[in-house]
Amino acid sequence: MLIKVVGATRYLVIIPVIGLALAAAYLFIAGGFGMIGFIFENIVHPPSTDSPLVLSTIEVVEFVHQFLIGTVLYITAIGLYQLFIQELRIPTWLKIDSTEELETNLIGVTVVVLAVNFLSVVFAGKQIDLLNYGAGIALPIAALALFIGLRARATKTGREAEKGEKVQKGDSA
Repeated sequence: MLIKVVGATRYLVIIPVIGLALAAAYLFIAGGFGMIGFIFENIVHPPSTDSPLVLSTIEVVEFVHQFLIGTVLYITAIGLYQLFIQELRIPTWLKIDSTEELETNLIGVTVVVLAVNFLSVVFAGKQIDLLNYGAGIALPIAALALFIGLRARATKTGREAEKGEKVQKGDSA
């Protein structure tokens, strides 16, 4: 009885899955309609030659940023569902078999989000210390890359050790 109750607690993950999916849907819908409105506004009232194209680029990059954050939330929702509830029929690049894979996907998208955020600041031409701001973004990216690399190496070493043990057990049998 206790084992069934403990096993059923995995369904609690449905709460964050629903929350993440709704947040992703909101960002996709709001960003999509915002982008359509932005395009429509620029067709109906084209920018004058006095206004720089940079402002339009900044707005487009901000929409891309919003879509990427929605993507992070969506991947997290799908990954948690696959890990705790059941497999889904989705493209193979989105299949998650471990928390390690989920983290790696999230880190990859997070790096892209940080890069897009940096580009929006560069395009905006804000009066900030761009070198410090860039370093503030680059350091977490470097730390995440180091983390992924070290973990992949440890995982590979662990798998090789398991194979060696299996071979030794097979020889001794």
